[in-house]
Amino acid sequence: MSDHRSELSVARRRLEPVLAVVVLAWTAVWIVEPAVVGTAEAVSSLVVLVAVLAPGLLALSVLAGALARGARLVATRLGSDDRTRAGDGSPVGVLASVALGAVAVLTLWWAVGGLYVAFLADAGGVVLAPLAALVAGSVLGVLVLARTLLDRLGSPIRPRKPIVD
Repeated sequence: MSDHRSELSVARRRLEPVLAVVVLAWTAVWIVEPAVVGTAEAVSSLVVLVAVLAPGLLALSVLAGALARGARLVATRLGSDDRTRAGDGSPVGVLASVALGAVAVLTLWWAVGGLYVAFLADAGGVVLAPLAALVAGSVLGVLVLARTLLDRLGSPIRPRKPIVD
């Protein structure tokens, strides 16, 4: 069962940077070229759907990772060491998970609210709700890309190889 969990975790960590780039690109299109948003009705609803789903999926993925890390930490404190991974208990990693989790919750909130306003509610602000989800998602996307870059390059705070005297 743990092999399946680690495969899901690896797939999730590979998908997150892709979703982050999609969110950042879609935010740039939305802000730089607003004429794309106001085209035909069918295209407009598809644009709004992508503008809300991409940040929402990124937020769900990041939140799942943060919650999994928290569950592993709690399991470790309760005495079960079979789920721990290297670096789970590092203060920098815990703070990064908390920060990413908080931004992910905010992004998910705006994404769900954007879906509700754009497709279910008979209210105004159809353009602004997905834009708020995109802005929150782009902040999360930048943080995810920075985390990925630090993981690939090796963080100066936590070196990959142990220092030997």
